[in-house]
Amino acid sequence: MSDVSWVLLAATLLAGAASPGPSLALVLRGSLLGGQSAGLVIALAHGIGVWLYAMAVVLGVATVLLHIDWIMLMVQVLGAVFLCYLGTMMIRSGVASRTEDEQVSQIDSAALSLWRCAKDGFLIVFLNPKIMIFFLAVFSQFLTPEQPLLTQLTAAALAGVIDGLWYALVAVLVSVGRFGERLQRYAAPIDVFFGVILWAISLTILAGQFLLFD
Repeated sequence: MSDVSWVLLAATLLAGAASPGPSLALVLRGSLLGGQSAGLVIALAHGIGVWLYAMAVVLGVATVLLHIDWIMLMVQVLGAVFLCYLGTMMIRSGVASRTEDEQVSQIDSAALSLWRCAKDGFLIVFLNPKIMIFFLAVFSQFLTPEQPLLTQLTAAALAGVIDGLWYALVAVLVSVGRFGERLQRYAAPIDVFFGVILWAISLTILAGQFLLFD
């Protein structure tokens, strides 16, 4: 792969990572409520998930899965349910933060454990078939049968690194400085807002699936 192709690949991957969506909402929420460490853990787990999808394309697994309808349906439904779960947690946390209920605060603190952040960061990638489609439709264009396996593996690793670094940058920017302080003041309404957005996305996904069966 030429130097120009590597630059174009990196720019394409960055554009894909920077596009707004549920992942951005999750990183912002984790950084605001759990601090920089929570946001960085989500970013790392998200990057690992993206790397695995890129590896699936390199190894040909994604192409096979994309043509098995019941697997794609299951992933989409599970993804929608997971977004509903995250949306509920965000709305609940935003509402609870306005109260002085100690028990609820303890539950919310446990919900933002680093393990939970890592799990959510990975699952929001793993249960999103749109990411698989992105890598099949776009990432695969930079791969050719003539390329050495090492080149393709490097491209897959680059996808994970760029994605992880992008969301790590978001986590740092959100959790430090005056910008972070201002966002922190409005953490509760932001949490509720993103929770509603995730619910809307999940309902849109489910509605689309039901329409396919009509």
